[in-house]
Amino acid sequence: MREADKQAFMARVEELLKEQISELGEDPGTLSPHDYATHMRCEVHNDGSMVYIWREMPILRLVPVKTDNGTLYWRMFTQDESGLSSVH
Repeated sequence: MREADKQAFMARVEELLKEQISELGEDPGTLSPHDYATHMRCEVHNDGSMVYIWREMPILRLVPVKTDNGTLYWRMFTQDESGLSSVH
């Protein structure tokens, strides 16, 4: 993955995390780094997928998908999408 693509990917993940936290009634702009360190965690699963959890609630799931030509991309599911509700 090119550096520019990595930066865009990380920015999109951060944007989605902030949107989900906002939908839970909190203002991400007022949270301190300590708040994030205390209340956010990321579980990495054997299949390479990741689930971000805020205050014990799954809010974002990232699933790696490889194309036939070997290109890797990520599917992203938020708490209101079916891909996240199946994660335990």
